[in-house]
Amino acid sequence: MSAELKSRSCMGRLLLLAILVSHATKCGAQTAPEDTDRDTEQAQRALADRVLKSLVVVRATNRSGDESGFGAGFAVDQPGLIATARHVIGDGRDFVVELPDGSTAPVVEVFASSSQLDLAIIRIDNTSLQPLQLALEDTVEKSLLVALGHPRGKRNQMASGSYSGVYEMDGIGMLELAMPIEPGNSGGPVLTTDGQVVGLVTMKSTVQDSVGYALPAKLIRQLIDKPNPVPLARWKTIGALDARLWTPVFGAEWKQRSARIIVNGAGTSFGGRTLCVRKSPRPEFPFDLKVDVKLGDEEGAAGLIFHSDGGDRHYGFYPSAGNMRLTHFDGPDVGSWTILHNEPHAAYRPQDWNTLIVRIHENHFECFLNGRKVIESRDNALPHGSIGLAAFRGTPAEFRRFQTGADLLPKPPSDDAQRAIADVVSSISPNHPSGADAVTKLLPFSEQAETGLSAEADRMEKKVRQLRQLGVEVHESAIRAELANLPGIAGTGDADAPPDTHYASLLRAALLIARMDNPDVDVETYIGRVQQMAADVRESLPNDADEATRLAAMDRYLFEELGIRGSRFEYYTRANSYINEVIEDREGIPITLAVLYIEIARQLNLNMQGIGLPGHFVVQFTPVATPTDSQMIDPFEQGKRLSEEDVVTRLTEARFPNLPQFRVPQTSAQICERMIGNLLGLAESEKDDAAVLRYLETLVMLVPASPEYRAKRLEMRARTGRLTNALDDANWFLEHQPDGIDLERLRELRTTLESELARQQAEDAGAD
Repeated sequence: MSAELKSRSCMGRLLLLAILVSHATKCGAQTAPEDTDRDTEQAQRALADRVLKSLVVVRATNRSGDESGFGAGFAVDQPGLIATARHVIGDGRDFVVELPDGSTAPVVEVFASSSQLDLAIIRIDNTSLQPLQLALEDTVEKSLLVALGHPRGKRNQMASGSYSGVYEMDGIGMLELAMPIEPGNSGGPVLTTDGQVVGLVTMKSTVQDSVGYALPAKLIRQLIDKPNPVPLARWKTIGALDARLWTPVFGAEWKQRSARIIVNGAGTSFGGRTLCVRKSPRPEFPFDLKVDVKLGDEEGAAGLIFHSDGGDRHYGFYPSAGNMRLTHFDGPDVGSWTILHNEPHAAYRPQDWNTLIVRIHENHFECFLNGRKVIESRDNALPHGSIGLAAFRGTPAEFRRFQTGADLLPKPPSDDAQRAIADVVSSISPNHPSGADAVTKLLPFSEQAETGLSAEADRMEKKVRQLRQLGVEVHESAIRAELANLPGIAGTGDADAPPDTHYASLLRAALLIARMDNPDVDVETYIGRVQQMAADVRESLPNDADEATRLAAMDRYLFEELGIRGSRFEYYTRANSYINEVIEDREGIPITLAVLYIEIARQLNLNMQGIGLPGHFVVQFTPVATPTDSQMIDPFEQGKRLSEEDVVTRLTEARFPNLPQFRVPQTSAQICERMIGNLLGLAESEKDDAAVLRYLETLVMLVPASPEYRAKRLEMRARTGRLTNALDDANWFLEHQPDGIDLERLRELRTTLESELARQQAEDAGAD
């Protein structure tokens, strides 16, 4: 179950609750807030003393005997039964239960368990613990709750806080707790102040330390009522590898599920390396070594090993962070590793199964990906040895169909099979399944037909992805064209340009930036919304209202009536850079709030300009009647007026000198550039290449003379395979020769791009 909180309003509510009500107390220690009632404090201590007699420690170990899980448990229902979180005991592992007096109790069986609920009920050979009472009511009062456990290994700690409602997570209504939850709390009870167990802690929030989640007591009752007992001896065989065939090396967790081998966790070797070495004899040369692998994290690495000595020395062929890598490992550290090949390959399928084959000859070897040759190597640094699997950097991965044989490369369909496949594919309707005659035509070719259809489906799926991507790029280009046609927006960005103080196009430009990411944004609707806002302010004014009166009315309307405010709990989110969402949510970052403020002021005939202080955008109001009385205003701080001292303080805190250039009003183009720059920074931190390129394309359109944006775009175009476009940027640099450019290296880059483009075109021609 994922604890990621995707709702902006929900996240903000959780964080606020945590700040307002959470606090932690050590059992028996006087660390309660000063305003805690003495009677409540004493009652909590008494409750802790009572519950600790039913609280246990649950420790699981891996195959090496090292601790792999640590959490809490508590006695329930009938003597000998202990409730805990299933992830604490793991699969197929030894685990022990420590009683309150420090002794251990033998585990008899796993009485009941559910992976979906992350819940386990275990039975121990000890009946001295007093079971805690599970709440009979399925509803929880929004009052003070306490949780007991062993956070970060500190035994017998109590946290108190508040229940803040039900949070739906993978179809399960979890109790949402505003209290500090840490590793080691898992499996512990959540109780009311009168000792009723209302839940069992399973996880903490990934976005806030003082928020956690618990399974409601009714699910514990239901699991106890419908047990699925497994004796401990049999439990420890769940997911176990066949020890006659495999030897795990360097730790981590290697398991087997049906015909798949699964690895989780980092190994103890440098770089998190972990191996699973095959014990069967090596076949005669030449032979093929084959496996299908799927990575749980595309930034990670996992695949085949061969010529292994069962320890530090071996070869590895595997996908790694989008590249196909061949490495010669000659020792325990990175200094003894040699990367023989590390390049992306067109045949690789991210988030999917990929077939790796190494054809091992007596004096060289060949590596293949999904039937296509990646590299042939005659590196002979390592002697012949064992074969097996490997994972690095803690990458979760799955393996299937591990095998060796004389010739395991896929065979292309025969001419007859290809003709039959082509005929059937051409007759397939997009609206309904194929008829029985299609199966009849392909049945004589059996596996060849299956392989051919799968290859054709892969090709068509890739084409569909390219078509969809093309549609997205057409949309993005259309938005950029609209931006370019707006007065004062595109092609400037020059700090010396006269300020566009009218900002007639600024709101529309900001909405188009949002629409570029979300085609559902209706620009005209939101322009109408802002016009209505200005009209609402205007209706509250007398006909002869002066500038000061209009400004005061606007502030009152925006910050008091609408409650518009600066976003604090979710500052670094793209939504804060989308002006439509700022209008809807009534919160945003300084620059988007400034754009909204400027536009309403413009419609009220107030002279408002944007001021780009480093790290914090503000506005400057200059009265027409008294232009020397201009003042800085901070819409993020609900219209706070900034003194000269305030401005200097902001510059000092941002580590910038107090220079006049930071007070120069910004043009519409410069404001748009800064908004897109904010989005670019977020996309880069999220490693979202598609968004990074989208924003760079827009920035180059806004500021075409910027070498920085164009250089970044060149890199991103090349990285995403847009080689023709990358060449355009390389040629631009050679033509304009901006300062600081190494022309010789740039020419080398252009030659490389041309060579790679030729290879790409030849590959496409071969695929056709």
